[in-house]
Amino acid sequence: MTKTALLGLLVTCTAASFANAAPALTEISPRGSQQGKTFTLTLTGRELLEGSQISSTLPAVFTPMTASMKGLPYLVELKADAAPGVYPIRIRNQNGISNILFFTVGTFPEVDEAETPEHPNNSIATATPVKSTPITINGTLVGADRDFFRIAAKSGERKVFEVEARRCGSAIDPVLELYDAQGELIARNEDAPGIGVDSRIDHTFSKEGSYYIAVHDARLSKQDQNFYRLKIGAYAYPEWVYPLGGRHGETIDLEFGAKGGSAPIVKSHVRLPDSGDFMMVSMPGSPTLPMRIALTHSESVINGRLTRPGAVEKHTVKVSPGESLLVEVQSREIGASRLDALVTAYGAKGVKLGSAGDTAPALDATVAQIVGRTLGDPFLNVKIPADTKEVTVAVEDLAGRGGPEYGYRLSIRKQAEEFILAASPAFLNVPRGGTAIVAVSADRRGYDGAIHAHIENLPKGWTAEGGFIAPELVDASGARLGSRNGTITVTATPDAEPFDKELVVVADATLANGEKIQRRAAGSGAVIDIAAGTGLPDATSTDRQKPFTAPWLNLTMPAAVAAEPMATIAVKQINRTRMSEGDAFDFEWIISTKDKSIPMPATISVNAPGARDLRVIDMKPASKGAPTGTFRVTTTKSTAPATYDLVVNANLINGTLRENIVGRAIPWVVTAPEESK
Repeated sequence: MTKTALLGLLVTCTAASFANAAPALTEISPRGSQQGKTFTLTLTGRELLEGSQISSTLPAVFTPMTASMKGLPYLVELKADAAPGVYPIRIRNQNGISNILFFTVGTFPEVDEAETPEHPNNSIATATPVKSTPITINGTLVGADRDFFRIAAKSGERKVFEVEARRCGSAIDPVLELYDAQGELIARNEDAPGIGVDSRIDHTFSKEGSYYIAVHDARLSKQDQNFYRLKIGAYAYPEWVYPLGGRHGETIDLEFGAKGGSAPIVKSHVRLPDSGDFMMVSMPGSPTLPMRIALTHSESVINGRLTRPGAVEKHTVKVSPGESLLVEVQSREIGASRLDALVTAYGAKGVKLGSAGDTAPALDATVAQIVGRTLGDPFLNVKIPADTKEVTVAVEDLAGRGGPEYGYRLSIRKQAEEFILAASPAFLNVPRGGTAIVAVSADRRGYDGAIHAHIENLPKGWTAEGGFIAPELVDASGARLGSRNGTITVTATPDAEPFDKELVVVADATLANGEKIQRRAAGSGAVIDIAAGTGLPDATSTDRQKPFTAPWLNLTMPAAVAAEPMATIAVKQINRTRMSEGDAFDFEWIISTKDKSIPMPATISVNAPGARDLRVIDMKPASKGAPTGTFRVTTTKSTAPATYDLVVNANLINGTLRENIVGRAIPWVVTAPEESK
């Protein structure tokens, strides 16, 4: 059996079969290594074909090895000076590019948990002995699993226990518990300063003896990415960094709040890159993972922090009556601050002009901005009253907390209309002769008008269509009729040029004063889903957490040409009927395939992002099993006049193979009822 056939068999046994599927990674092993080591990295997943190449910023040499039923192995020679940190791993082959999983480089010797059904480590009685420190233990947690490790400590000895999990792309929310020889809990931590939901215990032992460190998931959840890295040693680490960012290309002095070292503050002189939204920075002399800071090209951003509980910092700006301000705060979303910011603007004689951060935004804004239990950093639009020439902006913590780890970045701009653009998926495979979808979303910050997103600098044979986001309106009752989402379709001809770069999504808009602005979409870098915890009733539970993303990778949307699809679908508008209460649009679909034996679907899926009160009716093929058919889209007075995109897709099943095919976006215009009479 050839290596290609062997891997094909592995794919068949582990997942549903999809025609011409792009590669997908489900696991990499190991999840990390000490600097300078040589080891075998095994990739598992789907469509891991012979000849697949690893794409990574990991400072190492990758050499392919003979494939096996366990997966696709590579010999990895990690450089001795590889900086501690988290590095992306993805593969590329003839069918496209895969998702990203993460590999971590550390400074300590590494071992595996080595738990088996015959030798569990889920209690103090069965704890795995740790022979020496410093060390990094690689383990996994499944649901209610608890892993115990026994260590020996001397009187007065200090040890740090730290879990690297969510920062490395794991979906678990780790908890650390430290027990004495009698099983009494002496220390516990769930979320430690500066490391998000990961945990850390810094403990000095009062007497010599055996102790037990336990790690478990705070929500006892079952996750696909369920690994952790338990680091044990005596080392210095940062709890905060300040400032939280700077301008592209400048050199700044960073301060790290250090624990366990010779000084409480460690300074670092850092030159910031010329582009990107984020940068990872490490505290000199520490083996811990780097922290994230934000980057911008703007000169108007203020770095500040609330140095004590109850502190309120105030910033004053000169304004003119009738102007509008946009006030934005970056803090918790950077990842290196504990601040839940409340921002308030005051005008003449201390009159409150508005605040943000103390209430949830409107439902549609919430959906556009979040995918979890936290709402992100606040922003505020302020209209300047006639008697006001100076505005004071106050920043405080919602719970009145403070300290050196409560930093923030504050932007105050004299611009009433703004939006932030995001694009997904994290990467895109476009089939030769076929089409793929890019979703765009606008976080509106004072701009309610139409937005048109598009993709710049496409190579030969690639085209992009669609990207219309309709204006956002307020109805007679004052309710906001949200329109924040759009769809771009990307199509590659059969002879399209290969592409190994990134797609750049930008959006154009025209402000109320006629000024034209353009905004570039941010990418997620990677997306790893986080399942709800044990006993949660549904997906709306308040315990749900945001998916793990990696914007610090500064990736927009890596893309590649993928294999030819089994079929293509085209849609065209064939009629429009104007009515007093709305319009009816008739469309025809046509599915083309070389293999005439492929069964045709009886219906197709139709989506029109942003269109309200829209119905798709009369869906029917031309005849049973026919590759063509028609459907009707109807609008009402509630459908705002605008340009929308109609995007269709169809599921094809041919024996054991299945594939979703996508049609090009079709712009279609809805006019006001009085214009349709």
